[in-house]
Amino acid sequence: MTAIPPELSAARDRFLALVADLRPDLHRYCSRLVGSAIDGEDVVQEALAKAYYAMSLSPELPPLRPWLLRIAHNTAIDFLRRYERRFVEPVAHIDERVAAADEVRPDVVRAALSSFVALPVLQRSAVILKDVLDLSLDEIAHTTGTTVPAVKAALNRGRTSLRERAREDVVPWRDRPETS
Repeated sequence: MTAIPPELSAARDRFLALVADLRPDLHRYCSRLVGSAIDGEDVVQEALAKAYYAMSLSPELPPLRPWLLRIAHNTAIDFLRRYERRFVEPVAHIDERVAAADEVRPDVVRAALSSFVALPVLQRSAVILKDVLDLSLDEIAHTTGTTVPAVKAALNRGRTSLRERAREDVVPWRDRPETS
């Protein structure tokens, strides 16, 4: 086995340092979009690999956050298409940086992931990018490759659907009887 050349190792370390502050947002977004923290991590790693390669071909660095979110979004969409997943069983992962006083309950996290997964992809993406990551409508349109009016509609429909699912009389999608 050949050792990694020092310049390649240094370049990788500089890239990882460059994206370190954005990685938690990328993971949060991808986990909610694909419905699993574990699959979300896989998507983030694949997106970062694509970004590292693309960056090596580019003469200058693009605006990092929107560029990485766009790559992560497209990678997550590819993931969902590749496995033809409409619904997945969410696997909750509690971020170790959360303080013990915050009292995060794994069942609540699983329910939140389940609610997001039940939304159509554009609605899910719009709600996560706006309500979780606090992006502007323009940034969301750029990330998802759509228009601002489409983002507004998806955001409205997604939020309405999540409110309906939050009512106690709504049966979560995974507990619903199968229909033929």
